[in-house]
Amino acid sequence: MAAETLRAVVVGCGVGRNHADAYVHSDAAELVALCDIDEVALNRVADANDVEARYTDFETMLREEQPDLINIATAQPLHAEMTILAATQYTPKGILCEKGMANNMGEARSMIAACDRNGVKLAIGHESRYLTQIQEARELITGGAIGTVRLAHGWYEQGGMLNQMCHGCDRALFILGDPQPQWVMGNIQRNSDRWERSWPCEEMAIGIVGFADGSRLILEGETPAGAQVEQHRLTFVGDEGTLYVRTEGEVRPPGTVPEDPIGLRIQRGDGSVEEIEFHNDPYIDARHREIDAFARWAGGELDGHYQDAHFCVQTQEILMAIYESARTHGLVQLPMKTQSSPLIEMINSGALPVSNPGWHDIRHGTRIAPFDYGGGNS
Repeated sequence: MAAETLRAVVVGCGVGRNHADAYVHSDAAELVALCDIDEVALNRVADANDVEARYTDFETMLREEQPDLINIATAQPLHAEMTILAATQYTPKGILCEKGMANNMGEARSMIAACDRNGVKLAIGHESRYLTQIQEARELITGGAIGTVRLAHGWYEQGGMLNQMCHGCDRALFILGDPQPQWVMGNIQRNSDRWERSWPCEEMAIGIVGFADGSRLILEGETPAGAQVEQHRLTFVGDEGTLYVRTEGEVRPPGTVPEDPIGLRIQRGDGSVEEIEFHNDPYIDARHREIDAFARWAGGELDGHYQDAHFCVQTQEILMAIYESARTHGLVQLPMKTQSSPLIEMINSGALPVSNPGWHDIRHGTRIAPFDYGGGNS
């Protein structure tokens, strides 16, 4: 049991519905209020979790409730503004902000700085770090199950880097033990006016990340998959074997056999194979563990949290560096110097001309005006 039950609030009742549910299942915190500009979504989540205090304005909720814990589950363009406001003017014990962390590195670094200055613990919502499968893979890699890792690879579909590839990048970093990346080189394709969750995104991306020990991480987003490539599978190649990690569904031709029941597979150099059955570990269970640990970390009961922003900002920087490499046509040394979004700079400069016109958001049907980055429609 935690030393005290902390007062928690959630803003954003889309993804935030899972945050709310997790607080209801934790004895380390009490969910006291919800906020959303969409009153239908707000009332639906509040009714489901028996929350009486309901707000349509974020700052009003903070002023009235004075919470210990703040979960920011709004769209990415608002993350930095809300996090910095909460940390500097209301100084809660902890803030958990959903991924993607921010629009650019300047915002991400400002979020961390604001929280550090005010003694606020900041976590980023990469809940995959609390999936059983991912934690077991980390134990295998850090325990030397395949020797020294030389290469890791992940392929993702169904979204841009900041919403989908971020999963593969963050999972790979966590499994590897959160090593410090040294450099990034990559490229993107954006031939249409494609957006995701009210922010511009690319159609395809690829990046190579280099680490100090000479190992590499290759990330692919929506590149041609082939018939049997599985989404959300990570591969780690070591000098004593290869580890295959599956965490979610797979991409297969229609009518083929059900999912592979094996979640972790180690193939060794001598030809032997070790298999660990896939854990049917729903994301909501990982979310429950994430939120409970966050409350206990913010309250001082735990010394650390897997999603501490000081770790997770590396995912943000790698993705921004892929954009920067595409913009500069070269290798990007880390820490990255560019503070603004290289993607937005490329769009505004005409470096990514739209050959297939017609604005479309692959998650939202309409653009929400406050999130306009200033580039206008193509």
